[in-house]
Amino acid sequence: MRQVTTNVYVNTRTYEQVRTHGCNSSFVTTSEGIILIDTPELPTDAIRWRDEIARRGEVRFVINTEHHKDHVTGNYFFSGTVVSSQGVKATFSDSLGTPADVRQRVKETDPEGLFLVENYQPRPPTIAFSERLNLYLGDHAFELIHLAGHTPGQVGVYIPQERVFFTGDNFTHGWQPSLSYCCPLEWVESLKRIEAMDVDVIVPGHGEIGDKEAVRDFRTFIEGCIDAVGKAITQGMSKEEAADRISFESEVYPLTLHPGPEQQRDNVMRLYEMLSK
Repeated sequence: MRQVTTNVYVNTRTYEQVRTHGCNSSFVTTSEGIILIDTPELPTDAIRWRDEIARRGEVRFVINTEHHKDHVTGNYFFSGTVVSSQGVKATFSDSLGTPADVRQRVKETDPEGLFLVENYQPRPPTIAFSERLNLYLGDHAFELIHLAGHTPGQVGVYIPQERVFFTGDNFTHGWQPSLSYCCPLEWVESLKRIEAMDVDVIVPGHGEIGDKEAVRDFRTFIEGCIDAVGKAITQGMSKEEAADRISFESEVYPLTLHPGPEQQRDNVMRLYEMLSK
């Protein structure tokens, strides 16, 4: 756990933990309780996180920035109303799967926590918004913004009193994100909106805490990915040819964790499909 402002705490992951331990989960303390932003994927992590939060207050709301399982599996272990975009609510089960699917993943990735999911039930959003939602708790305002990019329903969370913005996986600091569900052109515009915000601290979906300069470098990388696939389309390459030939490497934004050949192919193929439209 890392305290990044007076009231904001973030559980960042090392590069070695990213693939197995899920996203950066965060919470914000207010005078009337806690707001949690994304939840730990592993049950044993979720229980430790829950116990640590309980020392500071009651969880009143859980905000999910996207529908992917590494952001929502842990909802089950926390109290509070779950909030997200309509897009996240509509696709909530696509990545999470059934309770049996969750138990199988836990058996493989967190066997010590298997007993914790014997009665597992998904907790999807019960409050969903289209473009913006302002949520108030104590003296804090939480501005939830639909920012399509990494996924169509992606959510950003802005806390003006703390000058902090939570990007979800629209920004992953130090490693290549999954582009398998992305809206590439909208993603670039969403990153530009984040760069224009009055913030000091930017919490990524994965990786270390960043700032607007880091987001700008990340946007440059995404634009480079789009350009590479766009050129392949212009040159008449098929989707499969582009996936075979293109690797997203960047001197401008050196990424310390590569997604591997299978995810790299999926990334190229998704961009090809979206840009061909």
